[in-house]
Amino acid sequence: MTTKYQRYLARKREKNEQKKTKPRGYSWSKAVERDVAVVSPIHECLISDTLFEQGIGHLYFTRLMPDGRISAGIFLVDVFCLGVKDAFFRIIEKFEYESRIKNRSGPERLVPVSPAYLRKLVEGAVAYARDLGFEPHRDYAEARQIFGDQETDSCTQEFMYGHEGKPLYISGPFESQARAKAIVEQLRQRKGEDGYHFIMGVDDLDDAGDME
Repeated sequence: MTTKYQRYLARKREKNEQKKTKPRGYSWSKAVERDVAVVSPIHECLISDTLFEQGIGHLYFTRLMPDGRISAGIFLVDVFCLGVKDAFFRIIEKFEYESRIKNRSGPERLVPVSPAYLRKLVEGAVAYARDLGFEPHRDYAEARQIFGDQETDSCTQEFMYGHEGKPLYISGPFESQARAKAIVEQLRQRKGEDGYHFIMGVDDLDDAGDME
């Protein structure tokens, strides 16, 4: 007959086994988890291979955490005009990163670059857009923490933002007509009538003027 003490010992052994098999990271507080995420060893850095042809693409700066998960700063960057249009920070399982993010289907192919290259590219795009009067996405401040103490000095590549020497605004599918018109007006005020290009939907062109 099983005694209460034996049942107590069995439950204790079960809890100890669970602690052994449970990844350490899942017991961290959110604050500690974030701190660990941004100082873990760099896993890989990827960018869209058509970024400077299409003018827009995704960039991934990732780190491998002690528990095997991936911490990632993900940026949607418009190198022609608007800089960082979207950004977010995620901590996800490695298999999810591989299957849902890194190996996703679509025309955009991701190629590896150095951490210094990626950070320099992103921050250069932000600076270019700010000079035109456009701030990065509201979550950029959080996402950029993934850079940690990564320096950019080792990257000698010089990036050319804009298109053919001028900013080029291409309206996105999720931008309202009002937002698109406001962007064109901002470019007109900052660069003058002949200092920029834009491509917009037909409905927007009726009110925005002729295409540059």
